[in-house]
Amino acid sequence: MTLETVISYVREQSSDLSKGTIAATVFGVWLLNRIILVLYRLYLDPLSKFPGPKLAAATSMYEMYYDIVEDGTFVWKMDELHRKYGPIVRVSPHSLRLRKSSAYHEVSCSSRDRRLSVLRAKILKVHRMGSPFAKDNRFYHFSGVPRSTFATIDIDLHRQRRAPLNPMFSRRGILDTEFFVKEKIELLCRRMKEHEVQGKLFNCYNGFAAMAADIITEYAYGKSYDVLKSPDLTCPAFTSLHAQHELFLILRHFPLFRMAMQSLPLSVLRLVPAGAGLAELEEEAKANLKAVYARMGTTMEKNSAHRTVFEELLARLPDPKNADPTDLTNEAMAVVTAGFHTVRWTICTGILEVAGNPLIQTKLFEELKTASPDVNAEFSYLQCEKLPYLRGVILESLRLSYGIIGPLPRRVPKEGAVVGGYHLPGDSTIEMDNYSLHHDEEIFPDSHRFWPERWLTPESKQKEKFVNSFGAGPRQCLGINLALCELHLTFATVFRRFEVDISARGNKRMKIKDHWLSILRDEPLKCKLISRKE
Repeated sequence: MTLETVISYVREQSSDLSKGTIAATVFGVWLLNRIILVLYRLYLDPLSKFPGPKLAAATSMYEMYYDIVEDGTFVWKMDELHRKYGPIVRVSPHSLRLRKSSAYHEVSCSSRDRRLSVLRAKILKVHRMGSPFAKDNRFYHFSGVPRSTFATIDIDLHRQRRAPLNPMFSRRGILDTEFFVKEKIELLCRRMKEHEVQGKLFNCYNGFAAMAADIITEYAYGKSYDVLKSPDLTCPAFTSLHAQHELFLILRHFPLFRMAMQSLPLSVLRLVPAGAGLAELEEEAKANLKAVYARMGTTMEKNSAHRTVFEELLARLPDPKNADPTDLTNEAMAVVTAGFHTVRWTICTGILEVAGNPLIQTKLFEELKTASPDVNAEFSYLQCEKLPYLRGVILESLRLSYGIIGPLPRRVPKEGAVVGGYHLPGDSTIEMDNYSLHHDEEIFPDSHRFWPERWLTPESKQKEKFVNSFGAGPRQCLGINLALCELHLTFATVFRRFEVDISARGNKRMKIKDHWLSILRDEPLKCKLISRKE
């Protein structure tokens, strides 16, 4: 019974009731409805058989408390909950959080009939190609780019939207455009050298973000943001994205707030702290797409100095002149914003760990020196991939930077599924997070230790599938090949040319909070640079 129906019924029954009586009646009906809903969730809901805090089962306010009041600490609260309740915990009225690494990949589809389930079940993967587990709309609806490939819920539609982008982000596509990645890294090294000559500490947090931003915008639009040329290695896009990260958890739990913000003009949003973040990014995307259109002209032929994502995308569309501008803008925002934060964070994580351990830095330098005796020579991506210790450093950097630190929720198919030995009801949500996956002590002993040697054994290849910084399957990060190219070339070039000293700061890890992406709650990483002479 809707609220409007209750009000109409009360008015029809007695026209002389006071407004206070009507209000009390409506409130009483609402309260009774909430009590019944809570009782259902606690005792009758299909998820009620799973352990977890009663408050979490009754209301999403339990998770909201750790997300908003405690500033993104729920992923660490889960350590306590799993110790108390076991591998699977109900964390909200709709969601289960599973901590069982083997189950990340292995799932059995099941029907409601258990006997038929045994006969019909086939092994699938939650995050692999062909998985029936779709993204959870309750989570992804607040992304701010609802018409991008990233936020597309429907599996078939997602496949259609991603197909035109795949060639540009394929391994072959990245190898073809490796040259401008090197150009940006060379510019980064010049800025690092300037700081050395001037006796200034280099801000890694800004510097590597500037490099990654310049690379992804050059690749996306054929026109770089040129942040590496700015005096302080920052730009308005950084401010906008950081502001949006601060609001992320609020927008997740209060979707009406997100809708209200989207309805306000940019001039008003700029008056609200952090309010204009997404709107600013949208304006930038529109301006850059307009420049792409103008450069391609009426023939819609590609004419930039190298292949670019959106020239290729427009050229592949059947009717590019009538392409939906909202779809393109959403896609551009998703591609660019995904292109620099996680790369920056992975590099900063690795820089801190390598520079904080003289033995690791020496081993890495000796390998790089052997591969490239000339200190100023450029590395190639293919060359870097063959260096085992560098590979170990990159894998450890990815493992301890997590990518997306929290869960990427998936909806269980309507017929239900068996995950990790647990039968999950259809249309529920299953969550697994990278933090627990990357700290599984059975897979990664002494998991909090940065230890490149763990990747130098014959058995280590089998463990790579548990480094999930880029996700897996059809939803795997579109930019994985570009990111790996950047990571290999950056680590190789920086540690071949410079000794990195963080003794003024100490090697204590940076404090972060989980706003879906890791958000810094500490001083940015700064280092002293000393040029190698050989």
